[in-house]
Amino acid sequence: MHRLAPIFAAGLFALGVEAAARKNNVSVGDARRELGIVAAYQGFPERHRISRFAVLEAEGEYYHIFTAELPKARIWRTLVYANSGDYLGYYETVDPPVAYDADALIYAGGDYSSENGDFVEGLFDSGNAYTIRFSAAGPPDEVVFENCTFRFISSPRRIRPDDPAYRFVRLANRLADAINSGRYKTVREYFSAAALARIPEEATVKTLEGVRKKLGRIERVGDPWVQSADTAVLPIIFNEAAAGLKLQVTDDAKIIGLWVQPFKTAFPDIGKNTTPIRLPFDGQWRVLWGGDTRDTSKYFGSRVSHNACEFVVANRFRKTFRNEGRDNRDYFAFGRIVRAPASGTVVGVINGVEDNRPHAPNSFDRLGNAVMIEHSLNEYSVVGHLMKDSITVAVGERVTGGHPIARCGNSGDSSQPSVYFHLQDSARLLAGSGYRPLFRNLYLWKSGGIEVVAEHAPLRGEYVQQRSVSVKGDSAWKRGNSEE
Repeated sequence: MHRLAPIFAAGLFALGVEAAARKNNVSVGDARRELGIVAAYQGFPERHRISRFAVLEAEGEYYHIFTAELPKARIWRTLVYANSGDYLGYYETVDPPVAYDADALIYAGGDYSSENGDFVEGLFDSGNAYTIRFSAAGPPDEVVFENCTFRFISSPRRIRPDDPAYRFVRLANRLADAINSGRYKTVREYFSAAALARIPEEATVKTLEGVRKKLGRIERVGDPWVQSADTAVLPIIFNEAAAGLKLQVTDDAKIIGLWVQPFKTAFPDIGKNTTPIRLPFDGQWRVLWGGDTRDTSKYFGSRVSHNACEFVVANRFRKTFRNEGRDNRDYFAFGRIVRAPASGTVVGVINGVEDNRPHAPNSFDRLGNAVMIEHSLNEYSVVGHLMKDSITVAVGERVTGGHPIARCGNSGDSSQPSVYFHLQDSARLLAGSGYRPLFRNLYLWKSGGIEVVAEHAPLRGEYVQQRSVSVKGDSAWKRGNSEE
């Protein structure tokens, strides 16, 4: 892994006015993918229509606007994204916005028409149109007019300007944009004066060119791990590898230290889980995703779900369905009982997400229906892709390991009925660091027989079974199918 030379400054003083951001191209596909991480918690259904609307610029910051129609609810949501593509949240209205100003959205009032639209900013604009003006901090949380109020529903992952992580995220995204576009000299505009004096321009360009050549384009920047007031590490996903971007900055967000590190160096293993956990199901299942490489991890490079597992029921020929597999009921896993991986308290439940049709994943929502269980102070399991309306536990309920909590479904970002699982150290869903989950007391199925393992982190392609369930001689493995 190529590593950037560190940049240190003897003094901390500003270079001057920071260079303005460059407008990025955030596509409908980009918007869908980013929204998919949190959509379930904001009531986005599987079926919707989303389209691009505008790009606003407020005090040097760009905001990408999309409209989403939710036909069943007969409402519109105006989605707002940062220039990096990060989803910020939405306004919910009966009708979509009708126009936009350079830095504002305009919604129709009772007397609005395109010919006489009144776009005057203020608390009340004669009923023709309502203007919502953005700032460098983004969309306003609430705008009150004489006869209506617009409220912005923020994404649970939104980082606001007063958040300690904000300046790191903003810098990292601007660095990524400059590197991807080959504007290596632009990176120096974010350095402190002392850093500029210490590191020659030629060395900066040469180092960044080397990183780009070796690792490819930057696909995305992940959530920051703020280590101190002036230091943070962010996951950064290149075409060829995942890495960590470590930044040290001044009080006014000028870079004094910059490193690109191997992912495991930047985000070291947080250790093994101390809570003994079991597989969240009985019977023999195949590991569809499991491991920590690009080939084995569906969410490779995500700090929290880098080690997530996804399980399906398959026969020894890897087939997961009967008939033609066009219906969820054709899949061996669909409807199977899903169990709590260990004792704990239910702290989160998502229910009511529609099950997908096979091979039609809901990219608007990663987890689908899900249950989050607190096992100890720093160990929380998340079980997802559950069947709609099948969850049998509620927030605040105590469960024991093996207790039925739901049935296997095909909700969320899944192409077939499956069970999603990850273990994290944060009480906030999809936040913090993820453990590489070590399950206890398993049967590991191999072509030559069965191996008993006391502790194991499942890997893609393996067949696993909880040992507490007896294995019959005439097994599904031998029969060539996985029906019980």
